[in-house]
Amino acid sequence: MVSLTINGKPLITDVVVDETWFSNLAVCEELKNWYAFSKSLAEDATWKFAKENMIDVVTIHPEFTIGTFLQATLNVPAEIVLNHINGSQTLANMVYRFVDVRDVAYAHIQAFEVASASGPYILVGTVMNNVGTSKILEELYPDFSLPER
Repeated sequence: MVSLTINGKPLITDVVVDETWFSNLAVCEELKNWYAFSKSLAEDATWKFAKENMIDVVTIHPEFTIGTFLQATLNVPAEIVLNHINGSQTLANMVYRFVDVRDVAYAHIQAFEVASASGPYILVGTVMNNVGTSKILEELYPDFSLPER
């Protein structure tokens, strides 16, 4: 969902993020957020290509994807959580938007199978700040001494 959230607007708990929130390339460049910059360029190119070739496109924008891994390496959200659990860093003071990997997989299937699917889809299951996230981690891992918030 990085192609949607780097735009200079404050992202606080009660803000609704929709397709009007596409990242601003100038803001991405100013912040030197090249990952968001490249994702935004790819999104722009996708829609331009679809329009020029009169094809229907579905894009799926999952936020912090959590859940069971198929690969042997950690993804960024899992690494952030693990670093908090092992005490190497605390969670940043921000709003976290989580989605279960199974919901992401299901959304991809629906995008393929449902003929009326069209346009961008934002996938977020749970929204909480760093304190709420830490509280859940403390409940899940009571034997770990998590860093102070």
